[in-house]
Amino acid sequence: MRLSILIALILSGSTLIAQGPDEYWIGLEEYAVHTEGNLAGMTTYRMYLNMLNPTDYLSACSGSEDNPFILNSSSSPSWYNHPTASQGFASAINEAFFDAFPDLEYDSWLTIGASSSDDGMDISSVADPFYDAFTAFENGENIISDTQIGNLWFTLYPGIEGLDNMGFAGDDLKVLIGQITTNGTLSGSVYVQIFPEGIQDPDIRLHLPILYAPDQCMDEDACNYSPDAWLDTECEYGPIAGEIAGEIAVILQEGQTEWTYSCEAGASSYSWEVGNGATIVSGQGTNTIIIDWGTEVVSGTNITVTASNEDGCEGEESSLHVEFSVGISEMDFLSNLIVFPSPAISEVQINFESDLNSSLVDCQMRSLTGQLVHSFVITNGFATLDVSDLASGTYLLSLQTERGLVRESLVVSH
Repeated sequence: MRLSILIALILSGSTLIAQGPDEYWIGLEEYAVHTEGNLAGMTTYRMYLNMLNPTDYLSACSGSEDNPFILNSSSSPSWYNHPTASQGFASAINEAFFDAFPDLEYDSWLTIGASSSDDGMDISSVADPFYDAFTAFENGENIISDTQIGNLWFTLYPGIEGLDNMGFAGDDLKVLIGQITTNGTLSGSVYVQIFPEGIQDPDIRLHLPILYAPDQCMDEDACNYSPDAWLDTECEYGPIAGEIAGEIAVILQEGQTEWTYSCEAGASSYSWEVGNGATIVSGQGTNTIIIDWGTEVVSGTNITVTASNEDGCEGEESSLHVEFSVGISEMDFLSNLIVFPSPAISEVQINFESDLNSSLVDCQMRSLTGQLVHSFVITNGFATLDVSDLASGTYLLSLQTERGLVRESLVVSH
């Protein structure tokens, strides 16, 4: 008598409502993607009721005439059931059998909280004698439980003191209600009874659609940004940008040069780019490359690299500026670059004496990592440069002339 009253209460009327950041909702999350074996091409989804409070308790799931339990898949059969050891409810799955039947871990089942018998949940079910949804489920058939009596699975409330019971939402605010392995697209709805913050009266009864849960990431710079998200709890990013190691002043006649990139652990592949017609001889995809610059390059260029993790999520781009010069035998003009004082505190005088006819010479000042810190023009062989805003350290002055590159170092010390 008490069970029939419970069923009547749970199967009473409601209205289908949808997902929202401040609502209860049912979402499908990927548990495993199968690429080989008996399950190749299938995906195992876990279906969760997402709650609002850690002490919210899921008492029952059901479906009847007014609030149907519908579970459809676009594939046939609709979902995978293990041919030997399949169970309709997770509370009957014994993990000890996984060694003998590895695919049993991905069997399709219904539940409240539990993923196996080890979780200690006692789940009961009541099937409509005119339409047994649980037998249809085990047969891999789409479910439409919309009869007057309906179908129900439930667990008895342990009281608020039993917070270790898996029917409570817990810190992650969700309760597992099913696992489905399929190569199809899933849809449907479930009628749920919830005790909000452990309060049985009044309870909450909702008819909820089954949705594919979006990645909860609102950051457009993240690899898994979702326009449907309302939280930033699951954002994924690529490896943090690191440093490129190699010479920032290359003599073309020396041929090929090696460059190495180091960044945050987790990088599995690297994409390199280099300008000015240079060639990456080897190493593309790894953290070390060999570059052949040729002999025709006369201006500086950037080497850039982006690291990706094993999921293909790219990190930030790193870049290093490289300057070029010809060999000593090619430097057949007289030049003398003088920087004074060095070390410098606030201001330096730059003198450039050369047999070139040009009265204006472009000059750049870079850090030892290749960062451009000043760009200026030497007029008639003379320039004054303010270095008071620079950090203490060694810098490289480079003058690109029509016959090659002239360089000199400068030390700033405050």
